[in-house]
Amino acid sequence: MDLKVAWWNCHLSAPATKATPGRVTAEFVAVILAMLDSETDLLCLCEVNEDNCLELERHLLLAAQHDPRYADFAVKSLYSKTGNAIDDYGVVYRKGKLELASAVVDLNAKASVTVKHLKVGRKVLFRLGGLFDIWVVLCHWQSLQTYPEQDYVRIEVAAHLRGYIEDIYDDDPDALIVICGDFNEEPFSTPIQMALKASRDISYVKSRSQALFNPSWRLIGMTDLVSGSHLPAGTCSSADARHMTNWRTFDQIILSAGFLRDGWCFVGNGVEIMNVFDVADEPLAWAKLSDHYPITCNLKKVI
Repeated sequence: MDLKVAWWNCHLSAPATKATPGRVTAEFVAVILAMLDSETDLLCLCEVNEDNCLELERHLLLAAQHDPRYADFAVKSLYSKTGNAIDDYGVVYRKGKLELASAVVDLNAKASVTVKHLKVGRKVLFRLGGLFDIWVVLCHWQSLQTYPEQDYVRIEVAAHLRGYIEDIYDDDPDALIVICGDFNEEPFSTPIQMALKASRDISYVKSRSQALFNPSWRLIGMTDLVSGSHLPAGTCSSADARHMTNWRTFDQIILSAGFLRDGWCFVGNGVEIMNVFDVADEPLAWAKLSDHYPITCNLKKVI
């Protein structure tokens, strides 16, 4: 049984009270359909609001009139707004394979003493094939403009998420957990590695079942020095010259150790950046859509 998860910060409606909401365009829909065509079972989106999700649902219904495959997908908004605090998520999932098995749970918190808002994320439970419970956590951590790198608030956000992960482990030590997000942190950052406990080392995680595995390290790319071809050097572009690169790997999919045993394995390269889309037989001008590329993680359970 395959499970292909995708994540995309689609840059449609930014989570700011004064930001102008975006509209679902034909190019946006074409990218979504292309991702579903690539056998994606669960597509997690951020920077979408409730209206965006309703528009996307209508477009999928229209697409299903021409191709019945799209009738198997449901759209659910996970958007929430309380005062100036916005959670900007939505999911598209394959109904024939995944069942929504819980209400959406808000993971946001207040920092101790300072009472700063910690935008931790939201979680929801899916049941895969009627057999396996999979917790899915969606994160869109605060930007570096809000809290710079090395600001301790960023560690507090990760530590709170780690606490919620441990709560799941308390109920089920072998829990299947998928954490998708635009963390505004690199895989090698202190919040991701040390506070969230997400390792790049499969053998390390296999021997320490409460650690998390972060396959997104392989997305820290560069130009191929042999062929000369330009590979994605990260998941999102950045104009901040201080970091000696135009690219950052802020978009990541992180897995619990349960996905490294009991018949689970990666398919192909496991985690990849989707950066080539053709719309109406023409290469897509990506910058018109988003400064983030979608990423995917392809898993398989041998039953």
